[in-house]
Amino acid sequence: SVDAFLNDFAICYDYIENITGEAPVIFRFPGGSINSYNKKICKELINEMGRRGFTYFDWNVSSDDATKHSDEDSIYSKVIKGCKGRKSAVVLMHDSAPKKDTVAALKRIIPELLEQGFVFDRLSENVQPTVFKIE
Repeated sequence: SVDAFLNDFAICYDYIENITGEAPVIFRFPGGSINSYNKKICKELINEMGRRGFTYFDWNVSSDDATKHSDEDSIYSKVIKGCKGRKSAVVLMHDSAPKKDTVAALKRIIPELLEQGFVFDRLSENVQPTVFKIE
């Protein structure tokens, strides 16, 4: 529900602010802004978070590192293939402790994308967000 999402978000927001001393202004919806869990309420969630002053980002390239059979080579291939022909990319990757293949793949992904002319930067409220199209 919208209320359950907002309650969970508030807990995470407070935790991040307490640990870092910074108040978050951007976020990513778990599973993206439109997914099988929130498709009936996604517009309401997006509108409420915008009303509260937050900017959200989705992604236009997935590393698929959360899939069961991902490994360093598949992560590398998915990212390089997904970025091909794009002027900009927001790549979905996960940074939990078990994601050793993701970290290992980055050692190959970053130099390859730099060679292709990509520039790495942080997301902020001043960057045009990548968002999923709402049908």
